Amino acid sequence: MQWGSTVRAGMGAGFAAMLLCGQAVQAGSVRSVTVRDLFTQAGQVVLVRVIAGDTEHYGAIVYKATVEIAYKGAKAGDTVFFGPYAGLGIGAEYVVFLEPGAGLKPKDAGGLSFGEIPSLGRIMAAGYAALPVGYECVFDEPTGERRCDDSVELNPEQIILPKTMKTFPRREDGVITTYKIWVRRSDFLPQLQKMSDAAAEKDKKQSAATG
Repeated sequence: MQWGSTVRAGMGAGFAAMLLCGQAVQAGSVRSVTVRDLFTQAGQVVLVRVIAGDTEHYGAIVYKATVEIAYKGAKAGDTVFFGPYAGLGIGAEYVVFLEPGAGLKPKDAGGLSFGEIPSLGRIMAAGYAALPVGYECVFDEPTGERRCDDSVELNPEQIILPKTMKTFPRREDGVITTYKIWVRRSDFLPQLQKMSDAAAEKDKKQSAATG
């Protein structure tokens, strides 16, 4: 797969700004949204590992990823395609909230493209709803609990967490001093699972009522 200059294998997951068609999307220019609203509005909510990307053959950046954990609209092991924002690392893990999109064909039949893509998801919140999953040493709790831990990173100006969820590093209430914060993976992913279970139960009740 040939790569353009904006997406590179091995790029760090904590990229400072998502890029749209080569232009930075600045924090604050996009309406903030809660995780719950993202979940409700998304067609797919999945934890993925990005395995490839294409900046050349589709007129937009397209990522190919394997679903590791599915919370909505997919199942583990599925292959998903999404875009169009640059900055995601090949081999890295992300929690992504995707809007469903139409299929996409490469601009020409030749070359090492992904071929015809049946459905291309779009990362929600102007690209900010692709949350890097990694391992960070930022958990500065006064109890001295694990300082280094599996983590999920997000932009606190754009993605709003439940107030009960601890974020790190700690700061004064109401003050945002950085474009990114972290939560423990062990805190964040169970919240997504609860939303997934609640949505499944609601669908089950609706099916029973109409059946």
